[in-house]
This record gives sequence, C-alpha cells and structure tokens, in this order.
Amino acid sequence: MKAIHLYCFFIFLFFFLVPATAIAATTGADFEDLYNFFYEAATGYLGRAIAIVGGLMGLGVGAATGKPIPALMGVVLAVFGTLGPTLINNLFSSATI
Repeated sequence: MKAIHLYCFFIFLFFFLVPATAIAATTGADFEDLYNFFYEAATGYLGRAIAIVGGLMGLGVGAATGKPIPALMGVVLAVFGTLGPTLINNLFSSATI
C-alpha cells in the first residue's frame, strides 16, 4: 500500500514541476553562453566527426565479429549524433505551456 502512495506522490510531483521546467528552457541568461557552446559543438564539425567515427567504429566491430548488431548500432549512433541535437533543441524549445 505504501508503494502505491509513493508512486502517486512522484507522479503528482512530476506533473507539478513540468510547467516550471518548460519555462526554464527559455530563460536563464547565465547559462546561455554554455548552451550555445555545446549546441554549436554538437551540431558543428565536432559533432559530425564524433558521429562519423562512432558509426565507423560500430561498422568495424560488426565486420570484425561477424555480428550485425554492432554495425546497426554504429549506424544508429551516426544518424542520432547528426540529427539528435537539433531534435532535442526543437523538443525542449517548443514545450512551453
């Protein structure tokens, strides 16, 4: 019975804090320079290089072991590494309530 009450409390707390988190995504000038640095690094040549190297490493491990799963994970890493920062940015910037 206590586990159900604890579970309900955390759900209530989550829904109580979600609007504050959505507003926090667009405010906070203190961290704007840090955000811009990480976003530009992830979407620029550094992020592309990491995505390509991760994809090639996955393909290499998959080819060396003869298993398709590491190769598929390398391709997924490369695709998500390229598209992920933009998707995450759009997700959090459009979540204002």
